[in-house]
Amino acid sequence: MRAARSARLDAPGETAPPPADGGAGAVQSPAGRAEEHVPLALRVSAGWSWRLIVTGAAIYILLMVVGRVRIVVIPIIAGLLIAALIHPLAHRLQRLGLPRLGAAFAALFIFFAVLAGAAVAVGFNAANEIPTVSDQVSEGVEQIRGYLTDGPFHLSQNQLDDLVDDIRRNLANNRGRLVSGVISGASVAAEVLTSLLVALFSTFFFLYDGERIWNWIVTRFPEAAEDRVRGAGREAWHTITGYIRGTVFVAAVDAVGIAIGLIGVGVPLVAPLALLTFFGGFVPIIGATVAGVAAVLVTLVSQGVTEALIILGVVLAVQQLEGHVLQPLVMRRAVQLHPLAIVIALSAGGVLAGIPGAIAAVPFVAVVNRVAGYLAATGKRPPP
Repeated sequence: MRAARSARLDAPGETAPPPADGGAGAVQSPAGRAEEHVPLALRVSAGWSWRLIVTGAAIYILLMVVGRVRIVVIPIIAGLLIAALIHPLAHRLQRLGLPRLGAAFAALFIFFAVLAGAAVAVGFNAANEIPTVSDQVSEGVEQIRGYLTDGPFHLSQNQLDDLVDDIRRNLANNRGRLVSGVISGASVAAEVLTSLLVALFSTFFFLYDGERIWNWIVTRFPEAAEDRVRGAGREAWHTITGYIRGTVFVAAVDAVGIAIGLIGVGVPLVAPLALLTFFGGFVPIIGATVAGVAAVLVTLVSQGVTEALIILGVVLAVQQLEGHVLQPLVMRRAVQLHPLAIVIALSAGGVLAGIPGAIAAVPFVAVVNRVAGYLAATGKRPPP
């Protein structure tokens, strides 16, 4: 066989392949010779550097694009979150005999009916208590004025009058800015209306045709990768549903706890403050803090310093319950993120799209983390 192989290599038109080990017969290019003189550490660092630069540039461009079209992207994400929340209701209605189209319509109608009912109840509560609140606010302002003059600050009446005059003067000087702010608020209202319509249609079609949409997306990938893509989609959906349901539960517990404390102290506007606490729960870390500050301030101007301190203690107790009991038990499986990652995600989402971006940032990062872990784990498994 050695002679036959030698005969084949000596045949006309046949050339021997170059040595695979780069031996003496291999001819090295000038670039290859120059590469040998570069230290290995520098070559590895350079390889990592340009890849990180390209990846960072791609992420930056993607974020800029999302920021430009946030009026479309944010409502679609909101529709996806709402669909994840009410999908079990639509599935239950289908099991009761409703067709898929009717179940999607019914689930969406029930969801918005509950929201509208809560808004109407809060509006009636606020309208009934506004006269009482205005009187209490006037008394609270007088108490604060007396505390500033008779308390540790020892401000004189002339200093307080000068402070009030400065505030009025600043309001008068910035009247033009206030008017322009109202005008810009009209354009914001138009954007909000557009976003609500997009979110409404997105929610409906996610409920009605979500499986077909996902199957279409999966089939766009190569056939060998379809199983991994489908598995990654399941992981992402489990993360979204776990996050939104856990967030609703935690926010409801926070709202009930704050409401009980406000009722016990006798603070007005309990329903609006409870609703603010509930929606604040959808913005991790920041939302609960803002809602708690609002409750303390309303208590301060309506009831006094002692009651405000009591509400402050209630807010701190509720936040401790959320941080040490509810979040670990309810949200640990859905959102496995470090607090630093949550803060960074909130900051980036707020810069790109304001409050809606901050709300959508944490579930987005949680989905990316879960899917990346799944793909990394499946990529390391031996093929069947």
